[in-house]
Amino acid sequence: MVIDMGRSPEFGPDIATVAQLLGDRTRALMVGELTTGQPLSASSLAALVGISRPTASEHLGKLVEGGILHVERVGRHAYYRLASHDVAVALDALASVAPDLTPSAPPAQCPSVLSETRTCYDHLGGKLGVALTEALQEQGLIRRDAQQWDVEFETWDKRRPLGITCEPLRDSRRPIVRGCADWSGPSHHIAGGLAAALTQRLFSLGWLTRASKDDRTVAPTRVGLAGLRRTFGLTLCELGPAR
Repeated sequence: MVIDMGRSPEFGPDIATVAQLLGDRTRALMVGELTTGQPLSASSLAALVGISRPTASEHLGKLVEGGILHVERVGRHAYYRLASHDVAVALDALASVAPDLTPSAPPAQCPSVLSETRTCYDHLGGKLGVALTEALQEQGLIRRDAQQWDVEFETWDKRRPLGITCEPLRDSRRPIVRGCADWSGPSHHIAGGLAAALTQRLFSLGWLTRASKDDRTVAPTRVGLAGLRRTFGLTLCELGPAR
């Protein structure tokens, strides 16, 4: 007789270890601060999440040992970053099913994007990210079929929004476009190579600005509002006041 003992716990991805690392709220906040793609020191991360420098170093050591973060040493200084883009994707997935602890803001006639738009790793999220995604769909540049997102390559490369073409992105191992659940509500913004290229271009044009170097909060500039309205049909009321 052959007795099936089931799959050994020694096989397959060790999800439990990763879940344990990110299950600590302080560590999850620190990893979230690194989704901008900007390496940060232990002191900077400690200040951002409101803990002491020694406590931050202890948490960071566990995250590096667990393969969540990578540390780069420059002389006497150490800087931390995500070990891979997959970490940001995993964090986004967890955020989409996690309870929202953010206090509800009072209703406003024309909501401001300043507190509701942030970069999500290397692409744009929040109300502006969702609005841009919807505009790209309305203009026939991308499409969504259930959970599958695709680019209309011929239409996109003919229009070349902001001078961006899809051809250079096809050779990347990264998906050109995929959906990313947004924290601002039951909507999605786009992620992937195309979303990253769009976000980088918006910054390089001066259409977006950050609240500070280490902050993921972003806002459109006055020039950006005009450009976003002209290029994608986004209105001033949709985006809130400019900086």
